[in-house]
Amino acid sequence: MKITYQDLQRVIDLHQKYLSGERDGERANLKGADLYGINLAGTNLKSALLEGASLRRAVLWGANLAEAVLEGANLKHAILEDANLNGACLKDACLKGVNLEHADLRGANLVNADLENADLVGATCNKKTVWPDDFDPTAAGTKFLND
Repeated sequence: MKITYQDLQRVIDLHQKYLSGERDGERANLKGADLYGINLAGTNLKSALLEGASLRRAVLWGANLAEAVLEGANLKHAILEDANLNGACLKDACLKGVNLEHADLRGANLVNADLENADLVGATCNKKTVWPDDFDPTAAGTKFLND
C-alpha cells in the first residue's frame, strides 16, 4: 500500500495526539505501508502498528519505535542508528544490512529476524531481548545492560 507524504503526516500528527492522550488522537496504523526510503529521523512512533510495512532504506535515525509492532516488516538497509526499539516486536523482520548502531534493543523480540550483515555495534540489549536462534549478540558488538 503506497502512502502519500500528506497522508503519512496526517497519521503521524494523529499519533502524536494519541500519545499525548488527546481524545481526537489515533494510534498510527501503517500495516503493510510502502515507506521505501522515507525520512522519519527523530519521529515518535512509539507503539505504532507497522506489521509487514516496507521500510527498506528508510531513515529512522533517533526515531522512537519503543513498543512498536514491526513484525514481518522489511527494514533492509534502513538506518536505525540511535533508535529506541525498547520492547518493539521485530519478529520475522528483514533486518539485512540495517544500521542499528547504538540502538536501544532492550526487551525487543527479534525471533526469526534476519540480521545478516546488520551493524549492531554499540546497540544495547538486556535479558528480556529475544534474539534469533544461533545469533550471538555479543559477537555482533551489542552491549548487555543489567536492568
